[in-house]
Amino acid sequence: MNKTIPSRKKHSVLPAPTIRRFPLYLSFLKSLKGKENVYVSAPDIAKTLRIDSTQITKDFSFIKVAGKTKVGYEINKLVQNIEKFLGYRDPKKAFIIGIGNLGTALIKYNQFSQEGLEIIAGFDIDTEKVGTRVISTKIYHIKNFKKRFNETPVEIGIITTPSEQAQIIADTIIECGIKAIWNFSASPISAPGTVIVENTSIDSGLAMIKWKLNAGRPLIYK
Repeated sequence: MNKTIPSRKKHSVLPAPTIRRFPLYLSFLKSLKGKENVYVSAPDIAKTLRIDSTQITKDFSFIKVAGKTKVGYEINKLVQNIEKFLGYRDPKKAFIIGIGNLGTALIKYNQFSQEGLEIIAGFDIDTEKVGTRVISTKIYHIKNFKKRFNETPVEIGIITTPSEQAQIIADTIIECGIKAIWNFSASPISAPGTVIVENTSIDSGLAMIKWKLNAGRPLIYK
């Protein structure tokens, strides 16, 4: 008796650079909303963002959006699809650890609310900051992190501490149950494979800009 072997469904692998380009597309598209433009073409987007139009078409194919010949993409529909893909309509809550200049700036960054992220509490070791608020976000001592997490579980931990403290903080919040870490410290952190880690180094970004300037290279997105 012959058995039919079920075919395995193939999944497209979405490149990380493509994901990083979507917020750029979204910002540009939102600048067009409310104007006379109803459609926008890949070449139009390419001209402003300096991204190859073929790459733009390929990126949009990952979110199942196709343009109309000689017309382009419907702006409102494209915005909706990108926001859905990026999870902007699926709000997530976060705790932030390290209430220095950067931590304070991130709490005050009102764009997060439009991108589906809400920082609901901050943590620090500075007793002068503990008990205060940044806008409406209350600051707690880091020793109370587990208690606050148990009372109000969140999925994301944002680290803006000095680099020498980052891994210790990461280990602490992972042990409490954090599922994802956005790390702004100068040192990358390690975590179990079950925890999502995004290392965002301001130092590395500055180094790349200075290198490109010194090398006489154009600052373009690739």
